[in-house]
Amino acid sequence: MIFANYRLDRSTPIPLYYQLKGFILQEIQNGTYPVGSCIPTEMEIRDRFNLSRTTIRQAISELVQEGRLERRTSKGTFVTLPKEKLPSNNIRSFEPFYQQVNKAGKTARTELLDLKVISANKTQAGWLELAPGDKIIYLSRRRFADDTPLVTLQNYIPYSLCSYILSHDFEKESLYEILSQKSETAPCMVKNIISAEEATARDAELLGVSPGKPLLNFCTISRTRDNLIIDYAFSRYHGDFCKYEVEVCRE
Repeated sequence: MIFANYRLDRSTPIPLYYQLKGFILQEIQNGTYPVGSCIPTEMEIRDRFNLSRTTIRQAISELVQEGRLERRTSKGTFVTLPKEKLPSNNIRSFEPFYQQVNKAGKTARTELLDLKVISANKTQAGWLELAPGDKIIYLSRRRFADDTPLVTLQNYIPYSLCSYILSHDFEKESLYEILSQKSETAPCMVKNIISAEEATARDAELLGVSPGKPLLNFCTISRTRDNLIIDYAFSRYHGDFCKYEVEVCRE
């Protein structure tokens, strides 16, 4: 039976929705419903406690507003990582993702989704200032804080300068640290273009969000000291889990 250890106290002035909210929160905190899991449906909760839908929805809505739950259309209500416990990033910093997550007291890891050599189409060639058909390296990864996916990354890299990176393990090594090992491929100038975009079906699959949900999208263009584009990248961040600080200094 769901919530078997809980009983509503209808004799107290404590609202029933607030009692239910406490039951759900306690089950999240004790691990019965871990991050990413689906809590019981409104019907199941109604049958268990004999509550109205209005009361149930009020309890769930408050937990959604507090960042503990997320509603997903046609799928249910899922446990999420509280926003206040997620890392805050500074877009002026080159601090590696692993350091940022570790500072927040979490374990960072990277999953390699794809690494291959392809022939650049017209659009990709334009990004890298190459000719269509030139070889480029395509690198796709997903990064986590504990078991929560935070960001997906897609990198387009010129093969002629960077073929040596294909022998590296991108689940354990940083792309920028690898590129920086050689002076001719070390990123020296970086431009970020930041936008809010709706999650696609692929984003929903990889980041555990609903299609159409706002994501934070970074387009990052990195150049060497010789002004060659060494990396053209797209990073798509779970909008609920990350925030970015921008500092502007006036001289």
